[in-house]
Amino acid sequence: MASLVDVAPPEGHSPAQGFEVEYLTCNMADVVFTSGRFAAQTFARATQPSQGTPVDIWWLFRVRAGEARFETAERRIHAGPGALFLISLDDDFRGSITNYDGLLMALPRRSFAGVADQLGEISNVLLSGNLIELLTDYLDRLETRLILMSPEELRQAGRATAQMISACIQLSSDRLEQARGAIESVLFERARLYIETHLGDFDLTPDRIAQKLKISRSNLYRAFESVGGVAGYIMRKRLHAAYAELVGSPDRQVQEVAYRHGFKLASDFTRAFRREFGVSPREMREHARRTSSAS
Repeated sequence: MASLVDVAPPEGHSPAQGFEVEYLTCNMADVVFTSGRFAAQTFARATQPSQGTPVDIWWLFRVRAGEARFETAERRIHAGPGALFLISLDDDFRGSITNYDGLLMALPRRSFAGVADQLGEISNVLLSGNLIELLTDYLDRLETRLILMSPEELRQAGRATAQMISACIQLSSDRLEQARGAIESVLFERARLYIETHLGDFDLTPDRIAQKLKISRSNLYRAFESVGGVAGYIMRKRLHAAYAELVGSPDRQVQEVAYRHGFKLASDFTRAFRREFGVSPREMREHARRTSSAS
């Protein structure tokens, strides 16, 4: 970092105390992904970074813990946990962080040539909105998968990540279309986790999911098109969870199992169960009992 940023410990910090940093960096070709923990520090852009040549890189910060303060000639921000913001390494800046945990993405201009002007306009601004929240979820999930990827998968993920960032930060229709697959994947995962957590709720509907996740119904429906729609997905999840309970606990009453998995009426549960599995819940329970007794 010495060629880009001058770093120093905070005032009153003794060099004998040391300076702890623990991080993972992964070069994904189109972006560079870094995550980790950094001790408190002050910093400023180097007077002549990289021997005076332009630094065509932005840093995208995702704060998980701690605080960050940045100041340029025009803007000043104070970012806390949950914040997402951009800093241009070609602008003079200074700032400080407390003991910090988070993500840092290096975004080279060559990967963002189509939105470079827009990225410059929103540098040193706290970003917000539904798509920014979506981008945050995406980056957090990306971190958990990096160590599992092959070099070719990392390159492909780097391209997809660059498109995702462009689409979520600069909302042009063509960029949004390029990243639609990645956006729908994140939407699906967020909705899937919500459905799994609330599977037994009677009022678990597409409208409620869209409202709770702060996304449009049309985007939610589009994310579930490949699995037969949101309502159908919820129904199948409920039925398969009920099937597992009938097999695992064959002494439980059918109505009790139905109620526990979001069905108010046993008759509705029975019809849906037969359509899905070709037998009634009672037939399935009796089969499970016989199998259990025989073993």
